[in-house]
Amino acid sequence: MANKLSESSEFTIPLKNLLALVGATAVSVWAYFGIIERLTFLEHDTSMMLIEIEENDNWIDEWKPPASVQENIKKVRQLEKELVKIRLELEYLKATVYK
Repeated sequence: MANKLSESSEFTIPLKNLLALVGATAVSVWAYFGIIERLTFLEHDTSMMLIEIEENDNWIDEWKPPASVQENIKKVRQLEKELVKIRLELEYLKATVYK
């Protein structure tokens, strides 16, 4: 004789086991959504950091010193050239005077 399931079939489970199954399901769902929430937060945090890093990188790549600094650099280079010229002239004068 094979038992057949129908709408009128009865199924019994001890209340302790039923509560354990419901509790385990609740803890599993809570843990799943907690992990998903944490992953979503970390992905968002990583995305925000990458955006900030890219902005900083672009700022560094596009940065140029102010016009006044560029002008002072040109003046210093000109002074360096003049200093080299004066030293060469001084060495020439020393060489001609002390001969």
